[in-house]
Amino acid sequence: MNTNKYRLFVIELLLVIFLFFALFASNIINRFIVMLGILLITIITNYSLKKMNKKSIFDKRVTLLMVIFAIIYISIFYLLGLYYGFESNKYLLSFGNLFRVVIPLGIIIVSSEILRNNLINQNGKIKIKGKLFDLSLIFVFIAMTILDLVIYTDMLDLTQLDDFLKAIGFVLFSSFSCNLLYNYMGARFGSTPVIVYRLITILFLYTFPILPDVYIFMRTFLRMLYPFLIYMLLEYSYSNTYKYTSNRQKSKDIIGTTVLLVVVASIVMLISCQFKYGILVIGSESMAGTINKGDAILITRYDGQEIKEGQVILFDYDGVKTVHRVVGIKHVDGQLRITTKGDANKNNDKDYRTENDVLGIVNLKIKYLGVPTLWVRDLFSNK
Repeated sequence: MNTNKYRLFVIELLLVIFLFFALFASNIINRFIVMLGILLITIITNYSLKKMNKKSIFDKRVTLLMVIFAIIYISIFYLLGLYYGFESNKYLLSFGNLFRVVIPLGIIIVSSEILRNNLINQNGKIKIKGKLFDLSLIFVFIAMTILDLVIYTDMLDLTQLDDFLKAIGFVLFSSFSCNLLYNYMGARFGSTPVIVYRLITILFLYTFPILPDVYIFMRTFLRMLYPFLIYMLLEYSYSNTYKYTSNRQKSKDIIGTTVLLVVVASIVMLISCQFKYGILVIGSESMAGTINKGDAILITRYDGQEIKEGQVILFDYDGVKTVHRVVGIKHVDGQLRITTKGDANKNNDKDYRTENDVLGIVNLKIKYLGVPTLWVRDLFSNK
């Protein structure tokens, strides 16, 4: 292994370690420290490795195209607002936000894309069992995905199970899609088009007085699907490889990507619990013996169907999603009053539930499926 490749892997490993620490120690490392860390690693990379800043003869053309894509993305977002409604922008740019959020975020985007461009265009290939693997590309993908988690989850309380599942379902999956596109563009067209696109699609959130009140699933699906459409257009327009690829291979690629998108979208839909079916991880012992901590349950969204004694239901209990058994039902003045109890609890739950509190009915238990989720969540709880 030559010196440049050795330095490359050391820098990438340090980058991943720093971002992992920033993610799990967000109470210590804020956005400003992340900005300084990314800047420092970018400077070290520029001085330590060979100059590999990728340029393309299509740089200006693709940059203009990415501006158009960014405007279309924002337009679609606001068109969805015509259906879902709008809300006041609580992140609207102010003097405090300018220095606390916008400037650090802009510097993180610019420096991280320059860093990405330098790293992925180095020779990071290694041979394993006779096959070449671009280890550098894998490191960069992991690092930039973690950076997305650091940026997008700083407004979530990852010690809470609901917020943690949002981070997994609504940030991580869409980040995969975005970073695959950014890696592809960095290797083909350089960092400028990606920087322009990201600055427009992220920083606009701090400049518009109103934002569409679009459910997070729709935002995630848009952010997950849109990079794939951009990739297909760029590959079709600027790749000779794509033009000379057989129709059969093109069909396989499209079918494979479509299947992947459908699978990921289905997982996100289940996690969201906003559609007919949803999946939920149990984070307490109140139903131990029947449904244990770490089990996952499949629920059917409550839509007025009959509720019977003995059923296990999902309901809102003082703002917390709770899964308990129905132990009593009464009709009082035309109102359904539901008494609930955890199977492992001695006493019934305080007061009663109404139909407005019921979110879903439990249909199926999958043992241990949610255990890894709780393990990772507990890491944040103990930070």
